[in-house]
Amino acid sequence: MTNKTAKRFILFAALLVAVNFVLDQSFKAFSVHNILNRKMDEQFAAYNDTLKYLALGNSHNCINTHILEKSFNYGSPSENYIQSYYKLKHIIEKSGKKPEYVILQADISTYGPKIADRYEYNSYWIDYIDYRELAKVKSDRNILTKWLEGRFFSYAGNYKDVQLSILYRIKMKTLEMHNGYRPHRDYKNFADEPNKRKLAWDKANLFLSKDAYFDPSIKVYFEKILQLCQANDVKVIMVRYPMTREFHEEEIKIVPEEKLFAEIEAITSRYSVFMGMLNYHDIFFDHPEYFFDPDHLNVKGSDLFTMQFAKDMEKMESGMLAE
Repeated sequence: MTNKTAKRFILFAALLVAVNFVLDQSFKAFSVHNILNRKMDEQFAAYNDTLKYLALGNSHNCINTHILEKSFNYGSPSENYIQSYYKLKHIIEKSGKKPEYVILQADISTYGPKIADRYEYNSYWIDYIDYRELAKVKSDRNILTKWLEGRFFSYAGNYKDVQLSILYRIKMKTLEMHNGYRPHRDYKNFADEPNKRKLAWDKANLFLSKDAYFDPSIKVYFEKILQLCQANDVKVIMVRYPMTREFHEEEIKIVPEEKLFAEIEAITSRYSVFMGMLNYHDIFFDHPEYFFDPDHLNVKGSDLFTMQFAKDMEKMESGMLAE
């Protein structure tokens, strides 16, 4: 290779590095999910009230912190138990804050292999997840590429996030957030949908698999969360969030509901910090107007659910809530 050729190669490589850096940083700044997650981090760092309730999970977690006092909603888009574990570990070990209760999502769609293999927004999660440990648990070295993506190539394959970021900016012009809670999308209503069953079928098959209903890695990290809470004397409440009737009926065509929750109960029964599971999945079956889509409450639905949850927690603490 001549000196001239070498210089051209170096110049070309430097140009590629520069272009990649601009694309990576631009995506990280533009991604609405990155913005939401970083805003939650900022609000949690500034949270100085008593931390009684810490709610984790994905977008099904709709606990309104305006209604549930002394609470922080740290749920994030597409978050699974694996991510929840590393976030909770960071909170307990490094933030100086410890909740009295951790609220875990316990929907049917929480436990399957499709959820276990969803590692989105790695440019955010690299601050929390130990990817080497995760690769060992899953016996999959390819997990390490998620760290590489998050650090240097956050835009790679994330065209859908760009589309969603544009849609969010058009439909939801302002970012409202209080102690991590942001009002659910409310620009359409499930009650107005002409083909509710088709939407529910599409959503259920997006998240669930007939091949397996309790992914081994999810099971490992679910128990890691319980072990972490047991070691730090943090009480655990599990919540099945409200779903539409159509979505639930499609879910149970794919997943054996009773078997799944029997396995969950067998695990939780080994931990004294586990306080119980509150099941709200069917409370709005006759109210499609409380939903944005088949499996997400809208603002009104979120408020009504949170009011009921707050009442039930008061009853639980007073010993009045029937099991």
